[in-house]
Amino acid sequence: MRIPAALFIGTSALAISFPAAAQTAQEAAAQASNQATQTTVPNPDEEQAIIVTATKRASTVQDVPFSVNAQTQADIQRANAQTIEDISRNVAGLTVQNLGPGQSQVSVRGVSAGQVVRDQPGVKEQVGVYLDESIVSLSLFTPDFDLFDLNRVETLRGPQGTLFGAGSVGGTVRYITNQPKIGVVEGQVEGGVNFLSGGSMGYDAKAAVNIPIADTAAARLVTYYTHFGGFADAVGPAGGKNVNDGDRFGTRVSILWQPTDRIKVTPRLVYQKATADGFNREEAYNLYDNQFTTEGGDDLGKRTSYLKLREKFSDQTTLLDLTASYDLGPAEITSVTSKIHRKLFVSRDASALTGSVSVDLGFPAAGIDLPSNLVDTTKLNQFTQEVRIASTDSGPFSWVFGGFLSDVRRFYKQRLPTPGYDAFTDATLGAGVSAGSDNGFGLVDNPYHADLPYNIKQRAFFGEASYKFGQF
Repeated sequence: MRIPAALFIGTSALAISFPAAAQTAQEAAAQASNQATQTTVPNPDEEQAIIVTATKRASTVQDVPFSVNAQTQADIQRANAQTIEDISRNVAGLTVQNLGPGQSQVSVRGVSAGQVVRDQPGVKEQVGVYLDESIVSLSLFTPDFDLFDLNRVETLRGPQGTLFGAGSVGGTVRYITNQPKIGVVEGQVEGGVNFLSGGSMGYDAKAAVNIPIADTAAARLVTYYTHFGGFADAVGPAGGKNVNDGDRFGTRVSILWQPTDRIKVTPRLVYQKATADGFNREEAYNLYDNQFTTEGGDDLGKRTSYLKLREKFSDQTTLLDLTASYDLGPAEITSVTSKIHRKLFVSRDASALTGSVSVDLGFPAAGIDLPSNLVDTTKLNQFTQEVRIASTDSGPFSWVFGGFLSDVRRFYKQRLPTPGYDAFTDATLGAGVSAGSDNGFGLVDNPYHADLPYNIKQRAFFGEASYKFGQF
């Protein structure tokens, strides 16, 4: 749910922009062309060409042989877009379900990047999300990166399995960042304040700087912080106003080393942490607050829920990647190595869920009224390697071939601490029932628990070739 801002105040400063020496020659051509277009006063009689690398080669949007949308840095700034949800308003077929900071669900043509049900972590995402050349999508918990200092956001409508592999059946979304520029000192600062109608205040501060290190190297540092105002309220023992506010902090550090005109090496570190104090939710009915209880149920709805326990969400993402390219003249060899580590923590009030089961089991009123906390934790370690060679000349025949491998290790753990539950279980169902249902976990007052490890390995070769008839 998006609540309109009643007020927005922002300031920004940007140094003069120069052509970028990006990760690869193809991306360098795209960024240089797009920045030149954005810094030139547009002529309404001339069509402004946008260069993309959706086919892993530099080409205009018009020349890409499938449906692609590119939102440039100027488009992002003009729309005051802060998240991928803001971008989706200008991209046909791209929709985002906002579940809170770091939890947005992306879908292209109705095919989602993950399921909404949090208890099914094994479902494979169907929309791939990339940060430059590194895949970062994860079923349910695709990182919601800040759009600050991006060159563009490309949306490729699916299927995109040929060049982007598993997880891109519905399509692919690519965040393309501004790359380090050798011999250039420039920076950008941005800040803003907003007030949500019926909610609380939000604010942000962001900065980016590009610094030459030597004649053949440069570094680009980006850092940002955003506080998201809350707009959902809660009643009950853990009630409060605007309980779904949150924060997002992140940084990107990339270094470009270009010892010759043909060789480019770009190591990078990306870190982001998103937290939320609650979820974007409202209830029309709750076991403890409805038209059949003494509460009456009149205080639910209208962005309001009933809570016995406060809720929390945390997503910590660390990405290390290395992109290296060698220009052969008519072709370019590119290697992309990436390692991503994520820690996710979701704490939800499951009192109504546990209480409804207790009703079916015949628990007394005191056993039905127990606070119950559903805690989900996910640890992800993912390694990917891609090597490809692609044509770079302007002839009618273009091609790209390569190999890809991925090793994903994901451990999902779920616990349901409910103090006092074992005593009511044994008193109602018989002595020793609670211990017998523990299944060897050694937990007390924990009626549900699960450990689900996932090890996913992928190996693939890919290729694509096209010939433009009529061009000689």
